[in-house]
Amino acid sequence: MARQKTTDIDRSVKAVKRTLAILDAFVDHPGGMTLGELEEATGLFKSVIMRYMLSLEAERYVSKRVDGCYELGSRAYQLGCTYERTFNLREHVMPVLNKLTEVTVESSSFFVREGDFRLCLYRKDSPQHIRSSVPVGTLLPMDDTSAATALRHFEQGIPEGWTYSQGVFTSTGAGSNLPTSLTASMSVPIFRHDNQLAGALGISGPIIRFNPEDADSQQLLIEEARKLSYALGATIYE
Repeated sequence: MARQKTTDIDRSVKAVKRTLAILDAFVDHPGGMTLGELEEATGLFKSVIMRYMLSLEAERYVSKRVDGCYELGSRAYQLGCTYERTFNLREHVMPVLNKLTEVTVESSSFFVREGDFRLCLYRKDSPQHIRSSVPVGTLLPMDDTSAATALRHFEQGIPEGWTYSQGVFTSTGAGSNLPTSLTASMSVPIFRHDNQLAGALGISGPIIRFNPEDADSQQLLIEEARKLSYALGATIYE
């Protein structure tokens, strides 16, 4: 009896994985897919895909067009809308900023681009008396600081072949105002679903104390950036 139960569970897990593989294939093909394209993308035989499609169509997760192609259905759209309503960027970013500041004892921040400016969306200040401090909500120029450089570099998308292992953007004494001209920083891009730029994650501190070329701090920033991008739905986080 126990062996039969284990076999049934294994079959159920396999069926779930196949179903998810079929649905995942549409992420990179929003215009719809033929059975042949689904076969190539999932590694499943057409006959197998057809059996799953009957159930997915019945539950409105996929729909079949008059041209024979399949596309995501209304139920999948409803799930996406529910995700958007419940998703809270702050809940994902703040734990990362807290960790960066706890480990480095320097300030950490998350910037997004607003036209010709960069907005400090989230921030965790260093506990030290002498520190880099930018209040949340501050608009700063798109200057030569590491955060602005990261935002500018990826505004048109991810360059082919780019990975986090290529390193971080750094700056020392950059910026057009007094606080930033006395600050050193390191930043990396953060991506969301569809691998679109979500913002720039960075660590900053006074020039007299913080070294943006420090290998340990850079590695920490890269590791946290990978995990955050993954949590936001990106697929490029190597």
